[in-house]
Amino acid sequence: MTTVKKLFLLLTCISISFSQLTRPEKSNYEETSRYQDVIDFIDALKIDGKKLKQTTLGYSTQGKRLPMIVYGDVTDTKPETIRKSGKLVVYIQGNIHAGEVEGKEAMLELLRELKAGKHAEWRKNLVLLVVPIFNADGNDMISLYNRPWQHGPIAGMGQRANGQGLDLNRDHMKLETPEVVSFVKMLNEYDPYMTIDLHTTNGSFHGYHITYSFAVNPVIDQTLDDFTRNVFFPNVERRVESEHWRTHRYGDYLEKTPAGKPGYYYWASEPRFNSNYVGFRNRLAILSESYSYISFQQRIASTKSLVVNILDVANTDSKSIKETIRKADEAATNIRTFDSLAVRAEIVESNPAQEILLAAAKEERNPYSNEIMYLMNEDSLKKIVTAEFYSSRATKKAKVPVQYYIPDSLEDVITLLRGHGIRLTMLKKEERKNIQRFAIGENKTAEREFQKHKMRTLKGTFEQTEMIFPAGTFVVKMNQPLSRLAFYLLEPESEDGIVAWNFMDKYFGNGKYYPIVKLCELF
Repeated sequence: MTTVKKLFLLLTCISISFSQLTRPEKSNYEETSRYQDVIDFIDALKIDGKKLKQTTLGYSTQGKRLPMIVYGDVTDTKPETIRKSGKLVVYIQGNIHAGEVEGKEAMLELLRELKAGKHAEWRKNLVLLVVPIFNADGNDMISLYNRPWQHGPIAGMGQRANGQGLDLNRDHMKLETPEVVSFVKMLNEYDPYMTIDLHTTNGSFHGYHITYSFAVNPVIDQTLDDFTRNVFFPNVERRVESEHWRTHRYGDYLEKTPAGKPGYYYWASEPRFNSNYVGFRNRLAILSESYSYISFQQRIASTKSLVVNILDVANTDSKSIKETIRKADEAATNIRTFDSLAVRAEIVESNPAQEILLAAAKEERNPYSNEIMYLMNEDSLKKIVTAEFYSSRATKKAKVPVQYYIPDSLEDVITLLRGHGIRLTMLKKEERKNIQRFAIGENKTAEREFQKHKMRTLKGTFEQTEMIFPAGTFVVKMNQPLSRLAFYLLEPESEDGIVAWNFMDKYFGNGKYYPIVKLCELF
C-alpha cells in the first residue's frame, strides 16, 4: 500500500472518529450541541436498522424535525410492532428546557455506545425510544447570558422556552405546543411503561451530583407510587452511588418551607409537569435533575450514569414493573365512583428526620461573559438531619362520577380530550338522567399572566337535578385507564384542568352553571 493511500485511510479513520464526538467533547466541554450538530451526530452513527432505527417524534414550532431513535429487538419502528413486542418500552427525552443541555449530550453518548454494541443485555427485555433534543427551537437561541450562574457550558446555551415562548414542561394538560402534542401522541401510540425526562437544577442548593424525582400527587395510583418510591428507586440509588455519584431525591433545602420550618422541599404536584402527567396515566415517570453547580462534564457523566442504572434496573425488574402498571391500569378502569379525589393538592412532610447532604458553592467567573457562575465546594460537604417534604395531600376534593356529559358545542374541550387519548362516546338518542351540576359561586382570574394565560379559579357547590341530554352529547365514562387524567381535566375546581387553562371561558353563558355535568349514580 502506498504512503498516500495509508495517509488517506488514516485521515478517514480520524474523520470518522471525530464525527462521532459530541460538540462538548470536541470543544473541551466549552460548547453544547446545536440542532444541526445533533442531526449530524445521528447521521454519523450510520443507523442501518440493525442495532438502532430512526423515526420522527414530531416537529417543533419552527418546523425542525425531532428525531427519535429506537433501540431493541424489534423489526421496525411502528407503534403496533413495538407495543406487541412484549418488551418493556422506555421513552427518554433530553433538552425539554434548552438551557439544561446535559440530557441531550448524555443521550448522544449513550446512542454511540448502543451502536458500538454496549448494553446489549438490554435487548432481552427493553425497547428504548430516545429523543435527544426535544426543544429544538429553544436549543439554538444560544446566549452567554442564559442561566449565567450555571457552571457552563461557558460558550453559552439555549433558552428555557420553545419557539412560541412557552415552557414545554408546563404544557402537558393544555397541549398548546407542537412538541408536547407530539409527546402525548407518542404516549397514546407507543404506550411506554416508563418515561425519563432529563433536566438540570434551576437554583436549588444541596450536596448531590444528580437528583431524581417521580410523580407526586394524591390522585396517582397508590400501588404505583409505593413501587416507585420503595422498590424501584432504592435499587437505582445504590447502583448510582456505587459509581461515586452522590444522589438523592430532587429538592431544595429551605430555612423556611411553606410549612414554616426548615426542610428539604419538593414543590411540584400539578400534572402540567411531565413526570406528574405521566403518573396520571398510570406509568412510571422519572425526572432527572443534574446539579447546576458542578462542571458541565460532570453533569453529562452523572446524567448518563443515572439513565444507565435506571435501564439496568428496568431490564432486571421488567416483569414487576409491567405487573405494577397492569394493576394501576386495572384500578383506574375500576375506579371507585363513591370516592372523592383531589382537585387541588399541596406538598407535605414525608419524613421528619431525613439525612441529606448540603454543600456551599464558590464563585467563579465565566471567562467569556465575566458573569459569576457557581461551583460546588466539595470541602464544605456536610450531613444534616431535617424534615423532608415529598408527599402530597388534597386541599380540595370532588366526588368521582360514573361519567361526565359534555355538550357537543364544547369543541375545544372535545379536541383536547381526544388529544390526550381519553375515550369519549356520543349519545345516539335523547337521555334523561338525575345528575349533579356545579353552581358557580365565585369566578376569578389571576391578575398576573402565567404561560400566556390568566388562570381561572371557580368555587361553588354541586346540586342534584334532572336533565335531558340530546342525541350528540358527548360522554366520558370513567371505566377507562385514563380516568384519573379525565377527572383532573374536567372537574370545575381542578387547579390544572380545562377551567384553569381558560378552555371554558367562552362557554360559561350566563355564568350560573358549569356546562359539563356528571352522573354519580347509575340508578
